[in-house]
Amino acid sequence: MIPDLEPYWKKLVSTGLRFLQDQGNTAAVAVIKNAILSVDFNNHDNWDGGIDYWDLAFHLKYRDFTAIAGEKDKIEGEILTVLEQFHTDGRDRLANVIIQPMIEQYIDWNAILPATKESTIALIREEQKMLSDVATGKISFKEDGIEDAYQERHLQILTIADKAGFDYPVTANTLVEWWGEVRLLSSYAERREYISQKFSPLLKMLRESEDNGTDVSFQQIATRSGTVQKAVEDAEVFIREGRYDSAVDRVHTAFHGYLRQVLTDHRVTYGAEDGLPALFAKLHWYYGDSIQPADVAERLKTILRSAGGMINAVNELRNNNTIAHPNGQLIQKREAQLVIRLVNAVVDYIEDVENGIA
Repeated sequence: MIPDLEPYWKKLVSTGLRFLQDQGNTAAVAVIKNAILSVDFNNHDNWDGGIDYWDLAFHLKYRDFTAIAGEKDKIEGEILTVLEQFHTDGRDRLANVIIQPMIEQYIDWNAILPATKESTIALIREEQKMLSDVATGKISFKEDGIEDAYQERHLQILTIADKAGFDYPVTANTLVEWWGEVRLLSSYAERREYISQKFSPLLKMLRESEDNGTDVSFQQIATRSGTVQKAVEDAEVFIREGRYDSAVDRVHTAFHGYLRQVLTDHRVTYGAEDGLPALFAKLHWYYGDSIQPADVAERLKTILRSAGGMINAVNELRNNNTIAHPNGQLIQKREAQLVIRLVNAVVDYIEDVENGIA
């Protein structure tokens, strides 16, 4: 594309985003926020002195794309309509808005459990440092234990790479082989650059890959209120970034706002200071009479009362073990994932009841 046009299109999309937010169009907002934008030349028309037509393509990660795939055409049309309202340049016109999936290497992090994305990256960084130290003379591969440590870690990385589905660029199975590979490079600077070229693309790909250990989506409740929508958006960003303590705080906020709105919709009264446990108790008693048959209803009520205990624990975790308050001991990733999944399961059930799904 013509370079000086790019800032204009980005500003146009930013203006459109603001308008869509004001409209409460959460699906279109999510597409714009989560996508990487590209501007592609479509065609040139010689009429009236010449007109260029451009396509705006929003490239989404796999999970984001599949979440809206059924509404893709509708969302494309909504974004295009909004952008056309603000676009006034008669010489460079919008042809299409296109939502496309990114073509990426899929990393199956679940396949390497109990190892994780973070522990894998740490292992690879350790190996990168050792290879760099050998290449630049900081350590010798002849030192006691160095070769054994390398071979053990290298085999572990190769096993993880095979299970997770990515290619590992280091083919030297021993440090002797590695030294034979790098000693032909005449300077330490060349060797460091050689190592960087091997590791940087891989580490970037692994860092940006989706951590599929927490498969949750709260987008279905985002439309309940503006507060819920903002909390959901924040939580999903924190989940993607691996900031699970922050995600628990925002999930708590979203769930709290969600319960208040559902109760309001059903004209069930609650106190202004009611927390999660009190709100959930009111809601599950309201739903109780709708569960059939009767013997199933009694058992389900027991489950829902037990869920109330879980909700209370979530409330305490948020208040005492997240960044919501100045707490010293923050909840860790594994436990935070459990909390997020449990809340998501409760939300799914409530939505099924609300939508009349038997």
